[in-house]
Amino acid sequence: MISINLLQVFLWAFRRRERDVVNLYNSLSPLMQLATDNNMLNFGYWKNNPADPLGAQNELCKLIGDISDLDSANIVIDVGSGFSAPATYWKSQYGNINITCINTNFQQLVLSTKLVGNNISDMKENLYALLQTDDIRFVNATSTSLPISASSVDRVIALESAQHFRPLSQFIRESKKVLKNNGILIIAIPVTKIPSKLASFMKLGILLLTWASEHYSLDHVKTTIINEGFHIDEIQSIGPYVYEPLTDYYIKNRKYLREEILKKYPSYLENILYKSLLKMKQVSQKGIIDYVLIKCRPNDISQ
Repeated sequence: MISINLLQVFLWAFRRRERDVVNLYNSLSPLMQLATDNNMLNFGYWKNNPADPLGAQNELCKLIGDISDLDSANIVIDVGSGFSAPATYWKSQYGNINITCINTNFQQLVLSTKLVGNNISDMKENLYALLQTDDIRFVNATSTSLPISASSVDRVIALESAQHFRPLSQFIRESKKVLKNNGILIIAIPVTKIPSKLASFMKLGILLLTWASEHYSLDHVKTTIINEGFHIDEIQSIGPYVYEPLTDYYIKNRKYLREEILKKYPSYLENILYKSLLKMKQVSQKGIIDYVLIKCRPNDISQ
């Protein structure tokens, strides 16, 4: 049984400092892995009726690959890469790309190297530790200080991670620094849709505690991107194909998933997860939250 200090978890979720987010993921990622039976850490894209979470998560990775034009890219960085399952998927689909996974969570990076195929042992944490497999590189660094050469990257991807970046403006600034003039920044991010932060918070209910991110509004994200020297090519709103079908899948399969989760976690944690999913579906249907894909390019693009 995994021991969870619920008060500590809520404190991490409330403060949301970088180390707090790392601690949250280290504590709760196994819960996500149990619920989905894989190492992806995103909500998935359920439009084409995938059979299970992995199918939906691969669909989201495919959508990101398409909107990112990865077939014409070479150098790609995945910022906030989790266990590097999306990077592994993109590498399998676009063999020409060189991917660097950047993650502030060193523990996830070490596990990623084993999942990708290299067994790297005796690694000690340091800010710019560089791990290497045959296909993918792994860099332990923060999203607001990317240790990548200026004007060297074709694509910067933040798949369901930018909601944790603080300040978001610094990540956007860093992305502009490392992108080539014709490069593309792609952000896949949960957002709120109500302009007033206070009103949004009042309507989120239990998600105030369990949605452990910055609760950025779509307007804030767009304004930040534009103010940091990008123009937005495209915004896709896919919330109805994310939150609601994910919740429906969990409800349909709750008996089995609950049994799996209770093998490692106390029952109250599964109850919190279940109630959070119900609330997530409700506020999605009411248009309070959304999930968007944003494609943008530096303003000083040279053709």
